[in-house]
Amino acid sequence: MKKENIRHDDFSPVELPKTRRALFSDLCHHEWRTLFSTSFLLALFALPLFSDYLAFSVFISSAYSSGAEMSSIFALFFYAGIIAIPCIVILFIGLAGAYEVGKQLSFLEGVFTTTSFFYGIKKNAKADLVMGLIASFSFALAFIGSLYLLLFYQASPIPMGIGIGLLIFQFIVVSGMAHFYLSQEAIYANSAGASLKNAFLFTLMKLPQITLVSLLSPGLFIALLAINDIAAYVAMAVFVLFSAWGILVSSLYTHAVFDRFINESHYPELVGKGLYKKED
Repeated sequence: MKKENIRHDDFSPVELPKTRRALFSDLCHHEWRTLFSTSFLLALFALPLFSDYLAFSVFISSAYSSGAEMSSIFALFFYAGIIAIPCIVILFIGLAGAYEVGKQLSFLEGVFTTTSFFYGIKKNAKADLVMGLIASFSFALAFIGSLYLLLFYQASPIPMGIGIGLLIFQFIVVSGMAHFYLSQEAIYANSAGASLKNAFLFTLMKLPQITLVSLLSPGLFIALLAINDIAAYVAMAVFVLFSAWGILVSSLYTHAVFDRFINESHYPELVGKGLYKKED
């Protein structure tokens, strides 16, 4: 078996990065092949979601061109959102593998990219399906509900704006929970219920910070999809090539939160793992 993309000159203790920002920079420099490979592997699990978008973008464009009634156009958006639910669940299976790679990189453990990715799926896919179902229904609710309000409640701009704001806010909260949940499952042997509870509490405590992380992923991807077809193709290319960078940012940030609220009390050996420690 070939070991992939591991730095050949091991870190001595004093060479370890002192901050997670420095660790991110070092990993981008030394492990870019691993990050690209992980992005390509994750893209395989995004293919159903890409197909859903591409198919319905054709149907919706044709409906607009033919002058179809607004109710018919909304029906197409509705079915696209419903079909996206199982597609997002499939994507979360891939995320189980990607977060395992993100954890191993963050902890400066040796990474066999393909082996580590599919080990993460084998270990965490069932638990991550729980978060996948929650995230997919949250997205469908925000997507379908916002479009319904935009198409049929334009005469009531204030209620429409409040409704869309609430729908987007619940998706932001669930997206934040997904970051914490997936990262927990890669590290700890929690039950799905315990991980969900912790993810919700961490999201409430760190909502501004985790919202910024979510703006990178999945926010950037969704924003590009919403602009036009050309931007959507850019979004898909960015995902295929660079999604693992977003996973790495998510892993490094959530690990910092876990150090403060979990590891200091229960897993001191994990505090600052991968970083320089004075006692070294």
